[in-house]
Amino acid sequence: MSAATGDDERLLRSVVDGVATFTLNRPDRLNAMDHGPGSLQRELVDALEEADHDDAVRCCVITGAGKAFSSGGELGAAAALSSSSDWYWFLRQEDEDNERIRQLRKPTIGAINGICFGAALIMAAHFDILVASDRARIGLIETRFGGTGVDVLAYHVGPQWAKFLALSGELITAQKAQEIGLVLAVVPHDSFAEKIADLARRVAAMPPAAAQLNRRVVNGALDTMGWGAQKDLALALNSVTNGDMQQAATPDGRRFGELMRLGWTEFKNARDEPFRVPWLD
Repeated sequence: MSAATGDDERLLRSVVDGVATFTLNRPDRLNAMDHGPGSLQRELVDALEEADHDDAVRCCVITGAGKAFSSGGELGAAAALSSSSDWYWFLRQEDEDNERIRQLRKPTIGAINGICFGAALIMAAHFDILVASDRARIGLIETRFGGTGVDVLAYHVGPQWAKFLALSGELITAQKAQEIGLVLAVVPHDSFAEKIADLARRVAAMPPAAAQLNRRVVNGALDTMGWGAQKDLALALNSVTNGDMQQAATPDGRRFGELMRLGWTEFKNARDEPFRVPWLD
């Protein structure tokens, strides 16, 4: 498995002592992801599958460059997709890639080094273990402008917190994410890389066959609880919701579809204005 080290590479890769580390490397775009063929998400999933078949790899870590893990999906997708049918097939490709992560044999650790929103949060929900820097901020920011994203979060945090994240537009701290069970631990940012490396080393030191089968047992429990049926329902409803996104409006009546066309600054200000003061302490 080769390492990519150039600053122009959007996915950096390395293998050290049985641990493969993949770094989303678009810091100027807060590591925003596109989806489908040729996308950053597809490149990551393909690389994870390559590592899954590499005997030198026993554990994978996914993190982000700069101040973000990932800000979520590229905003341009919302303007490019015009119907519920378009959204359905777009979201299905995204979900199929997320399920490819879940079907890997080897353990995956999500190192949430900074902001983690929307599609990035849903992708991270398919990793085996999530650890956050104390600088991380997490949430379903796309619901603020009429989008979807709650997906399988209820399996991680329960129905009430899943509804709160989807219905309030609130972005939560890493500490709150740990409190509700979304991440395993919160680590001071200055020691984050070292702590992640230590966890990955420990996971890589486990007998590999047992590690692979034990994670399958837990994933099987989620399947028994209806993971697949929930995803099918979410895909259907999310495609309808996102198909109506262009018509979603701010409290003062401005439509987000029009604001997107006016530019990022005006759109962002309208999206975030009602939520600038957090509700949670």
